[in-house]
Amino acid sequence: MNSNSTILLNMSTVNTKQQKNPGARSARGERARAGLKAAALRVLERDGYHKMRIADVTTEAGVAQGLFYHYFSDLKSLTREVLTDFAMASSDPGAVEKNVPKGDWYARIFAHNLVIVRSYAKRPGILRCLLQLGDEDPEFSSLLRENYRNQLMWLVDLMPGLFPDVQFRPHQALFTVYSLAGIGEGLLREYFINESNTLRAADLSAEQFAELLSIMFYRALFLENPDQQQLNYTRNLTPMVRTH
Repeated sequence: MNSNSTILLNMSTVNTKQQKNPGARSARGERARAGLKAAALRVLERDGYHKMRIADVTTEAGVAQGLFYHYFSDLKSLTREVLTDFAMASSDPGAVEKNVPKGDWYARIFAHNLVIVRSYAKRPGILRCLLQLGDEDPEFSSLLRENYRNQLMWLVDLMPGLFPDVQFRPHQALFTVYSLAGIGEGLLREYFINESNTLRAADLSAEQFAELLSIMFYRALFLENPDQQQLNYTRNLTPMVRTH
């Protein structure tokens, strides 16, 4: 759900193969390293994964090119770390739901969707780079898939308790949650990454987009509408309930 997406990574596993240079352990070294990572994030967003070069990063950071190798073994290790940091920025469910009233499932769904939509809206180029690296790097792709699964499993695990009369068979809850999340992920990609002219004509704010995703997810999951007082952009959609 937090399509934020769909791309949350586990830092402890991603960074195990990255070379750690002692020069990065000092405060000055950490600042220099952070500056290179921030520069790489801007270059990735602007130019893309395939076009970025070490010289682009050091120029963006305003440092000599030779400094790069003091902190990173190669461009790919930097790229993996930068993309991992970006994906991990909103990975704490407790932080995402800190202002959500207990038991308010619509607000819970909306909070997660809003984080994802804002990530896509702010950094569509970075999301595109994540997908590209995942396509080319089997290990990175595996991490993306595993963390996407872990992101959805909290809801999968709650499904039997939410719907005790259903008596879910093995994998039924998993397929249900994956189906709903996949629809939202496809819409996010078409709107922010592929920039569909048909969809972009709607010119939605992040809040409107997240609300649309959330009401559709909520209706599909609970077969009812959320409280209309929680809706703005989609309030007119609540009559979409078949009565005969």
